[in-house]
Amino acid sequence: MMQNILTFLKTIDTELYRYIVEYGIVMYIVLFLLIYAKTAFILLTFLPGDSTVFASGTIAAIGHLNIWLLFLLFFIATIIGDAQNYTIGNFLNNEKSKSWRFSPLRFIPEKTILKATNFLERYGKIAITFSRFVPLMRTTVPFVSGFTSYSFQNFLMYNCLGALIWTIVWLFSGFALGNIPWIADNLFLSLMFISLTAFIPAIGAFIFEYIKKYSKKTRHLL
Repeated sequence: MMQNILTFLKTIDTELYRYIVEYGIVMYIVLFLLIYAKTAFILLTFLPGDSTVFASGTIAAIGHLNIWLLFLLFFIATIIGDAQNYTIGNFLNNEKSKSWRFSPLRFIPEKTILKATNFLERYGKIAITFSRFVPLMRTTVPFVSGFTSYSFQNFLMYNCLGALIWTIVWLFSGFALGNIPWIADNLFLSLMFISLTAFIPAIGAFIFEYIKKYSKKTRHLL
């Protein structure tokens, strides 16, 4: 049973059209809960997010989903999810919770938390706004924001801005491209490409940091 649920969730982006035909309007609830769970619980970061929103937009373009209802659901789901993730991080910021046998901190690599902390300290509001576009950072930054007691008011403000940008980019990109016959007819291949593009920000950041370090070494040698 659990294996079937995991398979359903992990393939929902590529099999979304089939699920919509099979389950109908119930899929609106499923899509909302999927995006919410992905952002609310750091351990569920493996769930497909960008590609699911993109696929939803593509299918909405051919008339099987309502684009504005999707926009509202995804926007609210990611705001609430990140806010809950922040709350969990804030709650766990004490020695007692760290010693719990099943504390989430035991399942999160310390290196990942350190990277997210440095990312947050270095880029602040920009990190909160755009972290959801960077794999692994999208769930760890809200968690670390709470864990380090970052101002919730500022977090909420830039969380909402980031949710708006993220939803518009992926949902309406899917909607626009869904009107192209080849995209609609080859949704699986399109989603494979979209999944790869999610790593572009991380690759760009790595290249930027590499060039920056190389430049420092060069100046030092000179």
